[in-house]
Amino acid sequence: MSENGSEIKTGISQAGANTDLVVRNLHKAFGKNKVINGIDFELKEGERVVVLGPSGSGKSTFLRCINWMEEPTSGEIIFDGEVVTAKNIRRIRRNLGMVFQHFNLITNMTVMENLTLAPVKLKLMSREAARKRAMELLRHIGLPKKADAYPASLSGGQKQRIAIIRAMMLSPEVLLFDEPTSALDPESIGDVLSLISELAERGMTIMIVTHEMSFAKEIATRVVFIDKGRIIEEGEPEEFFSHPKTERVKEFLGKVL
Repeated sequence: MSENGSEIKTGISQAGANTDLVVRNLHKAFGKNKVINGIDFELKEGERVVVLGPSGSGKSTFLRCINWMEEPTSGEIIFDGEVVTAKNIRRIRRNLGMVFQHFNLITNMTVMENLTLAPVKLKLMSREAARKRAMELLRHIGLPKKADAYPASLSGGQKQRIAIIRAMMLSPEVLLFDEPTSALDPESIGDVLSLISELAERGMTIMIVTHEMSFAKEIATRVVFIDKGRIIEEGEPEEFFSHPKTERVKEFLGKVL
């Protein structure tokens, strides 16, 4: 909750009962380089899944395939009971939001223009309604005075918090986070993680790739470990961190904890 007492409206109450995401035998290759090697995965409504693994293991590619930022080489992704394809992905992204590692704000647009572009262009809101919603969210994160600023004038933490509320403008059912704090200075990380935690507490279905182990323990309802493009192990956070089942996970945790 922000200093003025406002709350983020997640849009969850308007979401359908079945917000499940199903991934079946997912593969992704870049030429001869096989990055994802047969992943099966399900995300249930209200879950908060943290994806862990070493650098280069395929974690970010996995998320980008789910959102079709990268087209899978083979396999199926099913969202709300519908197979995701190149033809329907723009519509599906209204309910399957993504927050990127490097913010992806449009540099020649103001913060307000960045926030209102998608809902207005997709004809989900009038320009007036979108501006009102954007200001509510900016006030919530304590940045209403940045509405007319350009991204170049913002700190990394401010950019990432704005990127998160930009995703919230469409009231998605599921939010994917691809290492949202990796490009931030230590002082900004806490602000961004607090905002993500708030979304989780309000029931948002979340899938997040992160290297923040303390945060992973705190937020996750399930932890998934990926290595060499495969899911090696998964489980509830307490069990995963305290009693890992595989030698690979034991080795990884021994280095990062």
